[in-house]
Amino acid sequence: MIPNQYYRLIMRTGCYRRVGRCFRLRLQELNLEEASAPKSVIEEDSHKATHVVSFYDFEHVRAYAGWIKEASEDKLVFSLGEGKEYEFRPIVPPRD
Repeated sequence: MIPNQYYRLIMRTGCYRRVGRCFRLRLQELNLEEASAPKSVIEEDSHKATHVVSFYDFEHVRAYAGWIKEASEDKLVFSLGEGKEYEFRPIVPPRD
């Protein structure tokens, strides 16, 4: 993920889906102390938060603790637990 690149942001929870854009995407791994702190633990199927994702969505800086569900060169899916996830895809300019 390139921090100064724009990304298509897809937020999904249950049957609701919202599409938008964001930039300044940053993914940071939690250390053991942060991951075991009660306020930063998010559990779903015995998963605990392993990373923090932060981004700017043109209104606010957002930061969420969770875990990486899928990561590839063209897509990052970040799960927050309880069925909520964020998907980030780089916005590529059209080529002539």
